[in-house]
Amino acid sequence: MKRGKVIYCLSVLCVCCIGGIGAYKVGFAHVVPGVDEPYDPANYYSMTSISYADSAPSPFALKDLARQGGNVYDYARHMKAIMATQNMESWLSTAMERFGITVKNINPLNNSILTTVQRNLASLNSDANSRSLGERTMDFWKSRIFRNDEGYEDENTFKAQEQYQAAAEIYKIYGDNAKGFIDTASSEQANIAAIVEAGNNAEGEMQADQAKADAMAMVEAETVRRNKLLGNLASIKAVEGKIRQNEDLAFRRQVQAAQISIEDPYHRTARSEKLYEKSEPKGFMRF
Repeated sequence: MKRGKVIYCLSVLCVCCIGGIGAYKVGFAHVVPGVDEPYDPANYYSMTSISYADSAPSPFALKDLARQGGNVYDYARHMKAIMATQNMESWLSTAMERFGITVKNINPLNNSILTTVQRNLASLNSDANSRSLGERTMDFWKSRIFRNDEGYEDENTFKAQEQYQAAAEIYKIYGDNAKGFIDTASSEQANIAAIVEAGNNAEGEMQADQAKADAMAMVEAETVRRNKLLGNLASIKAVEGKIRQNEDLAFRRQVQAAQISIEDPYHRTARSEKLYEKSEPKGFMRF
């Protein structure tokens, strides 16, 4: 009885072993290269190499393609797309930078600066045109209230008070003229400083060119004003010369009037007639 149990156990064990071996053989027989797995798994699953054995394509490759919905992941194409995107971003960045430079080159200066400069230039030109003292100086020089050296005798009776009054009036005009230029000088200096600052902070070619043009216009206007001031200075000196001439002529004619003049009583000149008039005879005295 005991021997029969042993034989039964050995039989069961043999059956199990045979069944396990058979099952193993059957399971192993289902893994078929090209059908159940790639022919070349290492290259097939690599992102940088190609499994030429599965490129026919193999049945496994077709089933794998079907599982992926017909999509094949191309690593090289993916990397090229990334590089193309990066290149596009770089190109767009460069284009935007160039466009920004172009926009800056066509941006003008602040309108307030241009308006202020134009107003200041108009003021300078107005000063140069309206504050010329040449005509007033000529009128003063030709005035009949002053002596002149064209004739030997004074034709008019000159009054010192009138002369001083005329001199005071024209000097007042000169003073007002100079004050007007001084009053505008401070605003001009501020405008020049603003133009210089705008030129230093220019963000493009147009702003730099406008700042340069405004600076040159201010220089030209200042040159015209300087020349006008020099002309006015010459006018002042001409007025001073006229006053000195008047005083010198007055003194000289006083000296001439005090001199002894010897004249021919039979051939008297107009001057001698004026200098000396013979008094009428008094006649006989009444007793």
